[in-house]
Amino acid sequence: MSIDASLVGFHTSIRPVIAVDGTFLKAKYLGTLFTTTCKDGNNQIYPLAFGIGDSENDASWEWFLQKLHDALGHIDDLFVISNRHGSIEKAVHKVFPHARHGVCTYHVGQNLKTKFKNPAIHKLFHDATYAYHVSEFNFIFGQLEMIDPRAARYLMDIGVDRWARSYSTGKRYNIMTTRIVESLNVVLKNARDLPVLQLVEELRNLLQKWFVTRQQQAMSMSTELTMWADGELHSRYNMSATYLVEPINSKECNVNYAGISGQVNLDTRSCTCRQFDLNHIPCAHAIAACRFYNISCYTLCSKYFTTKALLSSYSECIYQTGNEIDWVVPNHIRDKVVLPPKTRRPTGRPRKVRISSGGEGKHTSRCS
Repeated sequence: MSIDASLVGFHTSIRPVIAVDGTFLKAKYLGTLFTTTCKDGNNQIYPLAFGIGDSENDASWEWFLQKLHDALGHIDDLFVISNRHGSIEKAVHKVFPHARHGVCTYHVGQNLKTKFKNPAIHKLFHDATYAYHVSEFNFIFGQLEMIDPRAARYLMDIGVDRWARSYSTGKRYNIMTTRIVESLNVVLKNARDLPVLQLVEELRNLLQKWFVTRQQQAMSMSTELTMWADGELHSRYNMSATYLVEPINSKECNVNYAGISGQVNLDTRSCTCRQFDLNHIPCAHAIAACRFYNISCYTLCSKYFTTKALLSSYSECIYQTGNEIDWVVPNHIRDKVVLPPKTRRPTGRPRKVRISSGGEGKHTSRCS
């Protein structure tokens, strides 16, 4: 199920980075809810498509991603993020052969905690993952390799370009994990108890509410960029206040601060620190260059972070399906007999809480 309002918004105004995941259903016939989400220009969850299947296996994932491909069509520079489930990897390569496929860095980190108990490795992995420059990554990863060569080999086998920001071959922006999908799964915690028809209506109703609320929110924004992007830009603007600019030509310059320099090219929207290149929001060096050349740094942000794009994301309306008695259903659909799935409920009390992934533990909160 993919609602047209979401598809229109994605095609016109959303970064082409999608996260996919599956979570268990808890109603009579069990099953799995497959979800695809992305992020809007205000860094909010933007649900794109849902599917219901028996379990997370090769056939189910290929079916779901093929339906997603049919709905989306070809998307330039598409980047797909998921956990390391083997079925997802096979299906992505088969259905989206031209897309880049990255793995969720949170899941890799949790697996690393399970397999290798040294906390120093976990810290180095996090730093290496979020490093912008290849040289910075190589230095940090070299330290990790010295501490535990087995852990380094484990990460290399996954494919460095699939989890390290500095080696990524596609446009991943700032989306490194599948937490946007998992956050949506938490929102749908109670809905997953419902029978399929009620579940689908609950999904439609949730999207209707979100579209109305966020459209009103976008209309109230007076800034050129969204609230989130404007906040990111302002924090970098404050950092750049003491940076020293040395011009090279009318669009290029060196920007120095505390002995560390970055070479900025405003024409190509790039900086040698690579924050500008990868996040598509001017870094502190680029903002200092904009101030020097008297250029608005807002014009150098990606179009996806503008308030105009946010409004466009939620411009379409989502309507109710109306009374069933008024539906016009083709005969070939009406005559179909849909039998219940061949499932056998396990003995004991039904599971309501997901199984924790490796490295996760119970979080206990105590009042002081």
